[in-house]
Amino acid sequence: MSQRAYAYWERNPVALRPDQLQKLAEALSVSTEELLGESASKKRGSGPAGKMRQLFDAASRLPRSQQQKIAAVLEPFVRQHAAAQ
Repeated sequence: MSQRAYAYWERNPVALRPDQLQKLAEALSVSTEELLGESASKKRGSGPAGKMRQLFDAASRLPRSQQQKIAAVLEPFVRQHAAAQ
């Protein structure tokens, strides 16, 4: 892939062919999925976030002192589950 082609792609909206996407991904040392913005978490499911994810997202917006209280309750459960496996 030439620098000229890469520069053109950066400046202009173009539809790349699959072989061009592959070359670009190789040049950037990423997968084509990463290049297209698809991550492993997106592949898991495209539906709405689960209850726990929603709770964690909401908890992450709480003040730090409140987050610490939640973590103090949650950590023992997580450790117990990890120890059981």
